[in-house]
Amino acid sequence: MSDAEIKIGIIGLDSSHAVQYAKLLHESDPSHHVAGGRMVAAYAGGSPDWELSHGRVAGFRRELEQGFAIPVVDTIAEVVAAADAIMILTIDGRVHLEQFTAVAAAGKPVYIDKPLTATAAEARQLAAVAANTGTRVFSSSVWRYAVGFQEAMAALVGPARHLSLHGQWPEHPGLHGWTWYGIHQVEMLYAALGAGCQRVSAVRDGAAEVITGFWSGGRTGTIATNHDEELTYGGWVADAAATHAIEVKDTLQDRYAAFLRGLLAFYRGEPAPVALAETIETIAFMETAWRSRAQGGGLLDLPGTTV
Repeated sequence: MSDAEIKIGIIGLDSSHAVQYAKLLHESDPSHHVAGGRMVAAYAGGSPDWELSHGRVAGFRRELEQGFAIPVVDTIAEVVAAADAIMILTIDGRVHLEQFTAVAAAGKPVYIDKPLTATAAEARQLAAVAANTGTRVFSSSVWRYAVGFQEAMAALVGPARHLSLHGQWPEHPGLHGWTWYGIHQVEMLYAALGAGCQRVSAVRDGAAEVITGFWSGGRTGTIATNHDEELTYGGWVADAAATHAIEVKDTLQDRYAAFLRGLLAFYRGEPAPVALAETIETIAFMETAWRSRAQGGGLLDLPGTTV
């Protein structure tokens, strides 16, 4: 893809990300403006059995149409035809495989907002569609781009040995309730330790919960939270010689802008910021942690996630 402005098609208007990304791409005045891409068409979507999804579509659609003159069309095919690249922003991971399959035949690069899919089995099916069609695709949480987290990672001397995270993890009623915010910290954990977790446990006492993953070579990653508290994300990461604090040093717009710059580079042909195999493993990690919690916190083997 050339250096010309990239025409981006949006699938799903039930996420605030559709509006926030439009602001950063289309408004040239704010300091966080990201040049190089514009939204040219959108498909509204919305899951009728999830109020958080269908209940927000009308408002976000109005903001895109009236605030940015982005046309909302009737079909996914119309979005694909109008765009150079695709963003699937639908919040319901259950429909991501179907939506990705609908756009993959065009061979245009695709970003899928978290979660990649609702299950690891569906994630592997999605990877097979991508391989069969030659479609470049990745998925990510914007928290991978948080300034404080990136600073701690840059301070490492050699690979990360241990990671401990805490942060906001409200449990939303209904679909994806536990994974809704949990996936952010899981993605940060994988950004530090990479794929290859072997075992995981999850223990809960009231609203408090601790998830621990065990990697090869004695490496560990822990997420500790109280679902009732509004904690700021943070923690620490250690290499073989020192420990480095992870602090929130940016705004939501900082993270969104950093993500969009990486996204546009991916659209132009650079490697995916996150390997698909790693993303599939994050889904399997959460599935296994959920099973562990249901079984009283036992240590469970993470099933194979090879693409």
